[in-house]
Amino acid sequence: MSQVMNGAERRAANEAAIRQFFSSWDPTWRWVLVLGLRDLRADLARLGHIAATETGSAEWDDESYVYGPLALGLTAAAVNEVAQHCEDLFALLSFLQEPMDFIKRTVSYPAGKVTRLAKVLLGESDTLIRSRFLVPTSQVIADGLSEAVDPAASEAAAEEAVTRLGALTRNVADWYLAQEFFHLQYKHGLKLPLRPFGSILPPGTVNSRRESLKAPLIALTNEPLTKMLAKPPAQQLIVIPGLVPAIRDHIDDLLKDQALLRYQMSGPEIDLDSVVEVSFTVLRLMRIAADNRLTISNGAGPDSQQVFALPGPGKYDTTHVRLKLTKQVLLGDFRRGR
Repeated sequence: MSQVMNGAERRAANEAAIRQFFSSWDPTWRWVLVLGLRDLRADLARLGHIAATETGSAEWDDESYVYGPLALGLTAAAVNEVAQHCEDLFALLSFLQEPMDFIKRTVSYPAGKVTRLAKVLLGESDTLIRSRFLVPTSQVIADGLSEAVDPAASEAAAEEAVTRLGALTRNVADWYLAQEFFHLQYKHGLKLPLRPFGSILPPGTVNSRRESLKAPLIALTNEPLTKMLAKPPAQQLIVIPGLVPAIRDHIDDLLKDQALLRYQMSGPEIDLDSVVEVSFTVLRLMRIAADNRLTISNGAGPDSQQVFALPGPGKYDTTHVRLKLTKQVLLGDFRRGR
C-alpha cells in the first residue's frame, strides 16, 4: 500500500508532471489550422470545384454559393478556432502557478472559469500580467543583469518587452470578448445564417469577396434587449428578417418571450489575415508562459542562471532574458505577489 504523499512529495510529483505535460504539448496546431482555413478562403472557387467534382453537381461551383455560404462559413470557422485558441491560453494562465495540482486543474476544468479571465486580463496592469507569465519583478531583473555588458540597456530592453507582453495579452482578451458570442453560436448549435439575405448574391458582393479575405460574421440570436445593449457598440446592429405582419404586429410579445428571430452582426467585416495574426499572438504568449514555467520547474543551472522569455520587437520574435542571481526565482515568489 502506498503512503500518503506529503507536501514536498506532492510538489515534486507536480513538477515532474508539468515537465511531461509540456514535452508532449504543441500550441502551434491551431494556428497552422487557421492558416489552412485562410488558404481555403483565398481560393474559394477551387474549393467549390472540388465539391462539384466530388458530387457531380454544378451547384457547388455557383458563385452565389462559393462567395455566400462558403465564404461566411469559413470565416466563422476561423474565428471559432482562434477563440478556442484564446481559451487554451486563458486556461494555461489560470493554472500556471498551481504548485501541487497543475494536471488536476488543467486537464479538467469548468469552461466558465477560464473564459471569465478575459475580462480580468483586459483590465490588468503590466505588473499583474508579468506575474501571470512568471516574469520576475523589475528589481530581480536588474539584479540578474548587473553583470551584463550594458546593464542599463539590457534592463530597458527587458522592461520594454514586459510592456509589450501586457499590450499583447490585453489585445488578445479584447479580441476574444468581441468574438465570444459568435464563437458560442458556432460551437453550440446551427446558429449561423449563411444565406442571411437570400440565395443570390449581388455581383458587387461576389467581386468584393473574390478580391479580399473579408466577410461578415452573422449569427442568429433571440437574446433579451438588455444583453444586446451590453455588447460593444459595433455589435448592437440587429436585423429582424422576414418581418411579415404575423411577426411585425406582435414584436413586443415575441421579444419578451425570446421568440423573435434576429441577426446579430459582428460590426466590421472579418479579415482572415487579422485572424491569423491574433492566433499567432496567442501562440507566442502560450510559448512564453510554458518556457517560464519550465524555467521555474528546472531551477537554476550550474552557472546560477535562469532564462525567462518575453515577446520580442518583431511579431514572430521572442526575447530571452538571462539572469544571474544569488537566489533563484521560485514559484512562490509570484504567488505572494498576486
